[in-house]
Amino acid sequence: MAEFENFEQLDDEAFFVEFVTEHFKDAWDEIVSQVGLSPIVDETRVRFAFETYKNNLSEIRVRLHSQNPDHYKRGAALLDALNRAQVIQDVEYDGVLITTLQDYSAHGLSHADCEYRLKFIEFYENNSNQAMAFDIAMRCCQAYEDEVKPYSPNYLENMVHYLCENDDQNVGSLYMVLKSYFT
Repeated sequence: MAEFENFEQLDDEAFFVEFVTEHFKDAWDEIVSQVGLSPIVDETRVRFAFETYKNNLSEIRVRLHSQNPDHYKRGAALLDALNRAQVIQDVEYDGVLITTLQDYSAHGLSHADCEYRLKFIEFYENNSNQAMAFDIAMRCCQAYEDEVKPYSPNYLENMVHYLCENDDQNVGSLYMVLKSYFT
């Protein structure tokens, strides 16, 4: 299991691929497994994300006197790369579990609980790449902060919407999002 300590680790392709793949497959396992979902991550796209991440960092370094981007800039470079790569290529379904949610017969769940989980399934099906890209960038930036500052589901939903709907976002705009959140 790849343990993130600092952004410099992501400069190594093998670590990047392992870390990103594990995160996209397992970070939300407690949530997605409860609704019968399992993401399928495409390694070719993870490697594309690595190249994009390295290119993003190179662009940032050209403009920086220190040549050493801070964690917000690195987080933005990572978020942009993963959002563009769309590494989750498919989602496997536990048909029996999803059927019990759809017909409101899931053991121990109320009608409202089933509805809530079905809404999550729809959200995840449509936005898993953006949600996971944002989540990993936030967690990596959080590693540099003195105080834990978790984001809310509403904030996640807004960021996913931003990532999905704004084709003109760039590393600079994503940097502003991350920096403004933590400062």
